Amino acid sequence: MKHLLIFICVFSSLEAFSSGWIKRANYGGDARHRSTAFAIGEKGYLGLGHINSITNILFEDFWEYDPASNSWTQKANFGGGLRYHAFGFSYDGKGYVGTGRVPGGSYSNDLWEYDPLTNQWTQKSNFPGTHRRGAVAFVVDSLAFVGTGQTTSGLANDFFAYSPASDTWYSAPSLPGPGRTSSVAFSINGNGYVGTGNSGGGTTDFYEFNRTSNTWIQKANVGSTIRQEATGFAVHGYGFIGTGDNYSSGTNYGDFWQYDPALDTWTQIEDFAGLKRRYLSSFVIGNRAYTGTGTNGTNFKDFWEFDYFLSVNSRIIESLNTSLYPNPCVDQIRVEADWPGELISDNLEWKVYSLSGKLLYSESFNGDLMLNVDSYSSGNYIVQLMHDDIPVLNKQFVKN
Repeated sequence: MKHLLIFICVFSSLEAFSSGWIKRANYGGDARHRSTAFAIGEKGYLGLGHINSITNILFEDFWEYDPASNSWTQKANFGGGLRYHAFGFSYDGKGYVGTGRVPGGSYSNDLWEYDPLTNQWTQKSNFPGTHRRGAVAFVVDSLAFVGTGQTTSGLANDFFAYSPASDTWYSAPSLPGPGRTSSVAFSINGNGYVGTGNSGGGTTDFYEFNRTSNTWIQKANVGSTIRQEATGFAVHGYGFIGTGDNYSSGTNYGDFWQYDPALDTWTQIEDFAGLKRRYLSSFVIGNRAYTGTGTNGTNFKDFWEFDYFLSVNSRIIESLNTSLYPNPCVDQIRVEADWPGELISDNLEWKVYSLSGKLLYSESFNGDLMLNVDSYSSGNYIVQLMHDDIPVLNKQFVKN
């Protein structure tokens, strides 16, 4: 249904100039890759990793990110010391980090628990599998499932389940695909998911661990391009995998894909907004994911927020056939568009600014808006459709 919006005087085409990616404060530590990340409550944690462009420099520092203040605070160094390519997860207010590569090149099987209230690391029961790096982890119910990775004897596909409550490890079904390292893992609605990675070459395969049946089920491939060293996360009931490289040529990617578990389908969405790279580290707070660091030969410390709702709104708005008239205008402006029901209006506002930046008008978006500009002075004005104060649409009109 078409709604007539008496509003601004322009919109022969809708110009969306934002996406789901928002630049945030740079990571507090040095630029690096193969880092480890997790979230606890309303804070994110990122640390470890290395730089290997000339000499191999390993890190043991950990930093806390507060999205409310968009700031980083250094916390206690990791209890297991210098390392990279370790797995990480969180459960019941604690963070857990284990395995990885340590100075001298050997692999580890230790596990450490981080308590943000005391800012202390405590060693827990060792991972029972072969020492390794590049393993992944996901949490389902009260258990963390850890597996895959690079061992001294090759690529692994075994999995083990860990109970943080009892500090106990159990055997779990192995991933049915080939052994691999540098994969992506996350959980959605009580099931775990693992896919992509280096299995002797980049892969596109993707698997669901059904907790009820305690079995793995192969699902739709992640796009059509082989991929390893990607990043991924789950927000709002969907999975996301992107960036990484293709193994053979060293080509770095910036694309991102969204997985719908109900339909078992992947849809390409907007690219990662930073430079193409591999080994991004990610964590999720609420319905927003945060990702940063990584390398494309140069190590990075930039940090980005992925707002799922902003992403959806941006993509919908970009597809709309919208017109604004008259332009120039005298007393009022009109906008016509087919505003779909999928548009997430709770986060949207119309705003009108002078070119000097003065806010002249604002109103929550509801698909119908009326604005009389008869009292405006002659000149140029800007109308924006804002999502949580981030513009998803920007146009200029002239008042005679």
